[in-house]
Amino acid sequence: MTSLDAEIKQRRVNFGISIRNQRKKARLSQERLAEIAELDRKTISRIENGHLSPSMDNLWAIADALKLDAYQLLLPMAHGKIPVLLQQNLV
Repeated sequence: MTSLDAEIKQRRVNFGISIRNQRKKARLSQERLAEIAELDRKTISRIENGHLSPSMDNLWAIADALKLDAYQLLLPMAHGKIPVLLQQNLV
């Protein structure tokens, strides 16, 4: 794995943490978020665990389901910080 590959993987993981934190803040399960966003629960899980980068359409669907603007899901990453709000008891 190259350093670029590792960096991209870390960005996916950080983005997944951002989505998970926002989902938990909204008090939604993965199932409920998936239902509102009209996505599969496995897709939400794979994104949250850093195994999948969402398409722009899926990013917008997730943001809409969380009642956020898409940039709000990316903003923590822009500052180099991912708030580790609910690192324990993650669904």
